[in-house]
Amino acid sequence: MIMLAKVVPYGGNAVRYALEKEKAKVVKVNHMPEGIEPTAIWYMMKHHCQLYQQDRTVGRSLERLMVQFVISPSKEEAKNFTMNDWANLQDESLETMDSLGLIPKGMKKEVKTNYRNSMNVGGLHSDSKSGTLHLHMDCCRVDLEGNTNDVHDIHRRAMMAAEIINMRHGWKQPQEIRDMRKEEIADYCEYTLRNMQEFDVDFYFKMLRMKGYEVTPRYDKSRKLVGYTIGKNASVFKASEIGRRFMASQLEATWKKFHPKPAQVKVKPSTPTVAPSSRPLRPTFQTTASTQPKVQPRVQAKPVPSFTIFNIDTPIGSKAVEIPNSVKDIFLNEAQVPEDNDNATVENVAHTAMLLFAGYIDAATSMSESCGGGGGSAPESGWGKKDDEDERAYVRRCLQMAHSMYKPKSIKRGFHR
Repeated sequence: MIMLAKVVPYGGNAVRYALEKEKAKVVKVNHMPEGIEPTAIWYMMKHHCQLYQQDRTVGRSLERLMVQFVISPSKEEAKNFTMNDWANLQDESLETMDSLGLIPKGMKKEVKTNYRNSMNVGGLHSDSKSGTLHLHMDCCRVDLEGNTNDVHDIHRRAMMAAEIINMRHGWKQPQEIRDMRKEEIADYCEYTLRNMQEFDVDFYFKMLRMKGYEVTPRYDKSRKLVGYTIGKNASVFKASEIGRRFMASQLEATWKKFHPKPAQVKVKPSTPTVAPSSRPLRPTFQTTASTQPKVQPRVQAKPVPSFTIFNIDTPIGSKAVEIPNSVKDIFLNEAQVPEDNDNATVENVAHTAMLLFAGYIDAATSMSESCGGGGGSAPESGWGKKDDEDERAYVRRCLQMAHSMYKPKSIKRGFHR
């Protein structure tokens, strides 16, 4: 069983989705009247939060009023489940969450939640393709006693609760299920690429969606595909997690490996046969051949350049960077833009990595910051290639550092509820 959790700002949409989605069934409504409409459920939760908010004298006002949980057992685990079993699983999940004590970052005391004593509702959904059942739960942030449920590390609490429930029922652990689904997705991605007669990324995504997977492509400002996610139910993966060969930058190369061009064999023309002539042969005279061998002029091979020079424009001036041809393709094919950065392109990240490779630290830093970066780690003093480091490994270390430098800065707003 997998359990996901997140805080939602628009609770009305979340409740309507949980209870009114096609073929959705109401599992259980706790601490609210039975048969109540989804919109009324949201208004009750919202009014309850606002009622206790006016009694507060410190801290910011509560902005996000609802927590959403998704509980997804496997088909085998929920094979004989009745509606009563789903209702019990809803209560058991919340009780297990409340039993966990965590010390959030920046705090000194252990913090627990009280979701079981909060208004909550559960809706049962069925996947349209596979028919797998999963439970959507929406819980009010403020319990019936007026205390705010803590949402620090809410995803971590959900994972810990799922592990406890799995151990209790003898089910598979979330990591095992995640690995199994990852392998299943990788197999179908390979199957799709093998059966495509010509490479078309839109057709590739269409085939994955027809199988029942949710595919979300990501483009840069020039509408170039820079990444995508693929998932099913509660398991969502980046393309790089499925496998490097399925990354957006490697898809076409992977397709070409599955569809090698047939080798063209050059057929030498047959030697023409000459029919003997009936005409009399002329007498031939022997000539004395020179004993000295002919000297063939030597053809000097053109020198093949071992470097490619990239002229990279940065905010502090243009830099000419020499990149060995043996590693040039790694920069161009393996660069990726962080998901949260909408200002940078793959080319920006590749050029920043090249600047790091050549030792232009200041130029690389200014270039990443001008493209929306600055939120990740930066090169430390003494950056450069280590004595015992392989050149290709150093290139990938530069790419990894460039990717980190392009992460956008986080906006600090103080204590956020």
